[in-house]
Amino acid sequence: MKKHTPFELLILAIIMLPFAYVYIICKAELPLIHQNKLYFYIIAVLFFYFFPLLMQFLDSRKPNAELLIRSAKRIRLIWSAYLSALGLILFYYLLNDFEYEIPRLLGVALSLFLFASGNFRQNIHQSSIFAGNGIFYNKTNLHPSEERNNRKNQRFMAKLFFYVGIIGTVFFLYFKESTLTSWGLIFVGMVIFYGIAIRLIRSVV
Repeated sequence: MKKHTPFELLILAIIMLPFAYVYIICKAELPLIHQNKLYFYIIAVLFFYFFPLLMQFLDSRKPNAELLIRSAKRIRLIWSAYLSALGLILFYYLLNDFEYEIPRLLGVALSLFLFASGNFRQNIHQSSIFAGNGIFYNKTNLHPSEERNNRKNQRFMAKLFFYVGIIGTVFFLYFKESTLTSWGLIFVGMVIFYGIAIRLIRSVV
């Protein structure tokens, strides 16, 4: 446990940067009209810390844990840095009264997250939970048909995230009309929900 403590402290320090920014700028208190956005970020922090931590823990119990943990830590570091950057941008725009731009910028950020996830998902070992092949997937030696099926599913999710990420980024950068932006956010949110939540639920069931 002790050997993992420095890494966990690094992750916590990264995701806490936006809170430090708000504290420095606002003298410990965000204006009341923006506090609900702070709560949303807190929820995102809890999700992006504890959920990937659980995934890393489950990977650590697999026979090839040494290989998987290295990948899991890199992914968690990337996700935490991404979340922190998103939080800094969010609070910067709020504190400088550019709130009307936030839905469009959020769409760009989520699309870039899909693009980045699609890039590294293709190269993750198939037995890792981060590859989306199952929470309780503990075998490393699979029947060839099972291995082909898992690789096929993994490539599908990688391509889905990659191309939706590219298209979404262009869409949100080009369109500024609020209705289109709202529908775009719903679509990107559904892709992320399918890619993370639905596939993990299916793998358990």
